[in-house]
Amino acid sequence: MRKFDEKNQKTLTNKGFSLVELIIVVAIMAVLIGVLAPQYLRYVEKSRLQKDNTSISEFANVLKMSAAEETVVSGLTTQTIKFDTNGKLDQATITDTNLMNELKLTLDLDEIKCSSNTYKDAYPVLTLSIDSSTKIIKVTATGWKDSQTADPTTVSNPKVF
Repeated sequence: MRKFDEKNQKTLTNKGFSLVELIIVVAIMAVLIGVLAPQYLRYVEKSRLQKDNTSISEFANVLKMSAAEETVVSGLTTQTIKFDTNGKLDQATITDTNLMNELKLTLDLDEIKCSSNTYKDAYPVLTLSIDSSTKIIKVTATGWKDSQTADPTTVSNPKVF
């Protein structure tokens, strides 16, 4: 139904958006999404990797605290700690029973949950070592990646916690 403007003696019509205008708006939105989506995915992966690295370094710190207990530190020399592809602690790699018992007391769970693509295939191998004369405990990691594009650390260049 048309309205009549008595003052100007004109017929008023309700106009909406034309189909062409709507298509242009949708096309602009599609271009913006196409440009922003890859940046967003990179940002999400970067934050996941940072979270994973924090989890691994927290586990390394718990390992150092467990090894510092008197019952453990007296008989410990070097211990390699590995994880399977699901992030579960491979308990067979820990040969020191005192360390294993202390880890069970300290940890509520025996796995590291990683969500980044960086660690989906291989977790870092942690090596706990103790200097017998000074009793300084050190945890090093091989296979650690500090960024998405970084090469993993190696035995010659380990990440030290």
